[in-house]
Amino acid sequence: MTGVVSVREFALGDLDAAGQFCDAARALDPSVEPFSQRLGLIATGTRALLELWRVAVDEHGALCGIAFAAVRSEDQLDFYATVHPAMRRQGLGRALAEPALATDFLLRARVRDDAAPGRAFLGALGFVEAGAQLSLHWSGGGGYEPPMPALRIRPAAEKDKPALQKLSAAAWADAPDTRADEIAQLFADEDRVLLVAEWEGRPLGYLSAVHLGRTLGIEEVAVLPDHRRMGIGRALVARALARAQSAVLSVSESNQAARALYRGLGFAQAARRIVFERRP
Repeated sequence: MTGVVSVREFALGDLDAAGQFCDAARALDPSVEPFSQRLGLIATGTRALLELWRVAVDEHGALCGIAFAAVRSEDQLDFYATVHPAMRRQGLGRALAEPALATDFLLRARVRDDAAPGRAFLGALGFVEAGAQLSLHWSGGGGYEPPMPALRIRPAAEKDKPALQKLSAAAWADAPDTRADEIAQLFADEDRVLLVAEWEGRPLGYLSAVHLGRTLGIEEVAVLPDHRRMGIGRALVARALARAQSAVLSVSESNQAARALYRGLGFAQAARRIVFERRP
């Protein structure tokens, strides 16, 4: 790609082009994060700080780069940026990132541990390593023992929205990387898998997933703190896998309990991502 490139503010009208760009960039460089599936949900949710979002466009108006941020907690943002592989090392990534870098938030980003250019880019912006996440893949297999006989797993209905909003807030009270304020949007996605686990009519946990072609992308498994280690999370995942050919999910490397659960269901590690943080 050659010619004049400019950086401008992102607009919701850019969503389709941005998703297509992310898919095209990932086809050229597998280390690019697969955010295209969730870009619309993030951009239209209450966590999005669209004033920090930027896109790079060439003289024909085609997107060749994007950077965005979303509220992670009161003082933290999740940050993501990618540039077309043919246009890297020209300062374009830094230009896209400038609005987010100028905030008073702690920024959090992640990149595959084998993606040296991405790690170098974040390092140049002042990010430092702060942990790791594992990408797990399932293609069948793994045992499953039913948990509490009275536990019911069913598709979530519109009437469950208020209860799941409260459940999400309680389940993730000590973990800021949740989307409690996006529960309402999950119901609006017709292609989403949204399951709820209930005991005697009381919701105790839920699972959210999206279809990535033939693969099920499990995004969130939440269980109330006082009902964990009882097989509820395992039951939710097992039910989601019942009609799936393959599945993927991400888990913190330090979360030994979750890793053991997924290993027991037949998941295997596919990739490792380094979590980077940048303090203001």
